[in-house]
Amino acid sequence: MPRKDRHDHDVIHIKFAAADCLSCPVRSLCTHSSKQPRTLMIRSEQSYTMLQKARQRQQTQEFKEQYNTRAGIEGTLSQGIRAFELRRSRYVGEDKSRLQHLMIGVAVNVKRLFAWKQKEPRGQTRRSRFASLAPVA
Repeated sequence: MPRKDRHDHDVIHIKFAAADCLSCPVRSLCTHSSKQPRTLMIRSEQSYTMLQKARQRQQTQEFKEQYNTRAGIEGTLSQGIRAFELRRSRYVGEDKSRLQHLMIGVAVNVKRLFAWKQKEPRGQTRRSRFASLAPVA
């Protein structure tokens, strides 16, 4: 039956009959659900082709260099949020909040400077459980 996925792309949603699926001897190879039958979501040919092109582009050196820049920015934001409460402004007013953000930026730089001076290794990027199943390339 035609539907839309959560990103509003056209997909075909297939739901197996409960009578067929629940009594299948190899059900554990198909689904983890104990009560619901197996479902599949198939993208339109155009969406599938675009997705495959995007995945191929992600394997290029140009994309990896561009993403490295983004990863550095994401790491800096993450450090500011976790260590210095970057998301919460302690003050009312744009000028005071801006000053707080500038001071947080200084604090992140000082902390990184001391870590560099002490030769502390950088933290490793976390991998999801799913990503850890794939071989490391």
